[in-house]
Amino acid sequence: MFARKKIHVATPHEIAAEWLLRQEAGRMSPADQLRLEGWLQSSPVHREAWRNVREAAAIAAQSAADPRIMAIRTAALSVRAERSKAPMWAMAAAASFLMLAGAAYFALKPPGVPDAGSMVARDVASAGVAGPGLQHLVNYRTKVGERAAITLADGSVVTLDTDSAIKVNYTTSERGVQLLRGQAFFQVAKHKSAPFQVYAAGQRITAVGTRFDVRIGNDPDHAVLHVALLEGVVKVARLSSSGKTTVSDPITLAPGEVLAAAGTGALERLAAPDLNQWTSWRGGVLDFNDIRLDSAVAEMNRYTTKHIKIADPSLAKLKVSGIFNSDDPEHFAQMLAEAFPIKVTHDAEGAPILDVS
Repeated sequence: MFARKKIHVATPHEIAAEWLLRQEAGRMSPADQLRLEGWLQSSPVHREAWRNVREAAAIAAQSAADPRIMAIRTAALSVRAERSKAPMWAMAAAASFLMLAGAAYFALKPPGVPDAGSMVARDVASAGVAGPGLQHLVNYRTKVGERAAITLADGSVVTLDTDSAIKVNYTTSERGVQLLRGQAFFQVAKHKSAPFQVYAAGQRITAVGTRFDVRIGNDPDHAVLHVALLEGVVKVARLSSSGKTTVSDPITLAPGEVLAAAGTGALERLAAPDLNQWTSWRGGVLDFNDIRLDSAVAEMNRYTTKHIKIADPSLAKLKVSGIFNSDDPEHFAQMLAEAFPIKVTHDAEGAPILDVS
């Protein structure tokens, strides 16, 4: 039987970048603010890291609308590619820089203008429009390991996580988005006549000027859908088998709540949810808080084609905590080996294998 351990691997600059991303996303509760202030007061190293990351973010925000932004983004990505040569704080600052620059860029870009340079693939199923400036039917998708933000015709922004896909179907009566697979974060434009509605896993999510995350599960032993609300109001109702009418009274979510839909379609609020678990992916990190190792591995595997494997089933129940880069499964595996009696080997394709040391 292994002792339960927690892994704390993030550097001060990585932690500072995560705090800043939470702050910029409006996810700082009063308790979070107190934690940040305590962290800053605990060490001059923490305060220096906070200054470094904020300076990087400020430069990004000021330069977001500049044509040179693409060159800057390319340079930041080159830092990530040279991981072994660059200090971790620089990579954290670069990640923060990219995310904040992207957010500013999409906020400034006029509605309806295609997203230049985005990783997301766009499949136009129809060239028609349902009204002035509105898209009719457009599909967007990301590959494994990709994330992308899409500005819709009404100014709403959808951020797609790894291996995700949506179908946008705007009409004069509805701003409809179907989440086909994966996970998406929605920032809904306010004061529009047509309701904004997301369809996913047999549920309809109606939003009004709000920010929320929707994830379709791929594990048959868990909920098939999660809806996490950060701001505003959403109402979730189960759809009929035809998908055209609702067959349950809508459940209204308050900010900070997470709703889970079972395979039967039944809805249930989660007790004391940790919203970072559902939204940290937007910053390129995964925030684990005392979760089983097999669950942590499953999350990491969503972002890579070289899946981490657990050779010994006894390792599955170990508990893991920490903030990890979602694009670095090798580093994650090595950190596990440092904290637990685990050895890391590799298969023929180079994917990590976890076994008892």
